[in-house]
Amino acid sequence: MHEYAVTESMLEIIQAEAVKAGASHVGEVTVVLGELSSFVDESIEFYFSELSRGTIAEGARLVFQKVEARADCSQCGESFRPRQIFYSCPRCGSPAVELIEGQEMYIDSIDVETGAGAGDGIGAGTGTGAGGDSS
Repeated sequence: MHEYAVTESMLEIIQAEAVKAGASHVGEVTVVLGELSSFVDESIEFYFSELSRGTIAEGARLVFQKVEARADCSQCGESFRPRQIFYSCPRCGSPAVELIEGQEMYIDSIDVETGAGAGDGIGAGTGTGAGGDSS
């Protein structure tokens, strides 16, 4: 159920950025989602469609870019793709691994319509501050 709070925060960010850009409507939002982030894109879509009713973002399409998990072993230097949240190095078995990618969740871009035309974009890497990278 944490998708509700995250989606609420996303919508606040989307609306604020759209207003800054002078948008009349938000058309599409690209969200980067790590495969180990624990967020379910279908739940985010559901909450977004409900929460965005009556806002500048109503009807906006969410596009999810999935990021594969990647970890590095501190013992032997092996770089690998963990398939689950708890993992160890497949080469040496060490649990001393650092997750490099795969837990992020952030807004990458927002496509808006302004009075001047459609398809204007708003920056990349607009972070939600929820469970991930904000760069």
